[in-house]
Amino acid sequence: MRVIVRHMAMLVMALCVSTSALAQGNEDNIVLRDLDLNIALSSSDILLAANTAKSNTRRASVPNIPDSAFDEPWITENNIHMYLGLASLAMGGLAGITAPESYDPDLLNSVHFKAAKASWQLGAAAVATGLYSHWDDFFIEDGLLDRDNLHALLGLAGTIGYYLAVSSAVKEYNDVGYPSGDHASKGIFGGGAMLLAIGFTW
Repeated sequence: MRVIVRHMAMLVMALCVSTSALAQGNEDNIVLRDLDLNIALSSSDILLAANTAKSNTRRASVPNIPDSAFDEPWITENNIHMYLGLASLAMGGLAGITAPESYDPDLLNSVHFKAAKASWQLGAAAVATGLYSHWDDFFIEDGLLDRDNLHALLGLAGTIGYYLAVSSAVKEYNDVGYPSGDHASKGIFGGGAMLLAIGFTW
């Protein structure tokens, strides 16, 4: 009987030891699994840190370009058009203030005549450069009150006014020997139209 009890006790003891060992093995597996997860997480963290470092390095390598590199140059098609229009208006104003108050036998060599002639020539150049550089900016379908259309029409009208003033003065000078005051009204009209044309786009 003692032998049976001893064998039974040994069997129970062996069963307890094997059960605890099995439980411990499962715990080890769980711990290892947790360790695997931790290793995976830590490796992904390392990868994220490496990517962040690369992106920071790439961002730091972008050259520092000064704002002056994007400034519009002085000489452009639009600027040439603008300068020609302003010069035409200035020459028209100079012609107006240098008009002789009495008969001038050397009128064709005077500052008044040369400034008046330059005004319509510069105006014609301004119209030509405006048509070249802004051809797509104005449409008759938009109506005459459209800003771009008004600018183009008034600039053309100002140039024509300057030209008519000079041509009529020269014709009268050649026919009669001196121009009448009628050409002045055409020059004033040209100057006013040119001033408005510039004012609409200033």
